[in-house]
Amino acid sequence: MSTYKIVSNDYTINCGEVGNVFTGTFTVNAANIIQNGNITTTGNSTISIPFLTVAANNTGAITDMGMLAQTGLTTFAGIRFDTTINAWQISTSVTGSGTPIQAYSNIATGSTSAAGSEGAIQFNQGNGFGASNSLRFDYSNNYLALAGTQYLGYQPTPPNVANTVAIYSNTVGSGGTGIYFTSDNAADELVSKSKAIVYAIIF
Repeated sequence: MSTYKIVSNDYTINCGEVGNVFTGTFTVNAANIIQNGNITTTGNSTISIPFLTVAANNTGAITDMGMLAQTGLTTFAGIRFDTTINAWQISTSVTGSGTPIQAYSNIATGSTSAAGSEGAIQFNQGNGFGASNSLRFDYSNNYLALAGTQYLGYQPTPPNVANTVAIYSNTVGSGGTGIYFTSDNAADELVSKSKAIVYAIIF
């Protein structure tokens, strides 16, 4: 037998009230619960079901569905699934209805294939993986290969890394190049061809 309860004002149920503190448990045993309207929870909520369905019974008319996190009195962040591009998205600033103030961006999911061929070093190319066969690392023989030009940025102080030889750029000195090396045993400027010829004539 169905039972209906109709009230004209707010309807409150207090469970285990002691001094305006409620410690009781309100339990509803039902196959299905149908809720029309908004639910406001002021305490923590625990959900034991493995999946929570939003936009239930969606026939395809709803293309964005998700959840909001209230970050301030009138500010929200959002996570949603966009069916038009088949991707999960997040935004740090949305309205209370999920409309983006800060545009939603895709959440990377699954694996991403590396760009280029075997050994090509990856770099950011338009916010995606890029690679060039001119810049490669041979992991079998442990060496880096560069087919092209290498730029040495200015290094104000000599690098100091044990058991290595470092090459760096600094102010041009008597060697005429501004390219220096440092190791555990020596440090000096590489000499240009013209400077080497002059020094050979002098000495």
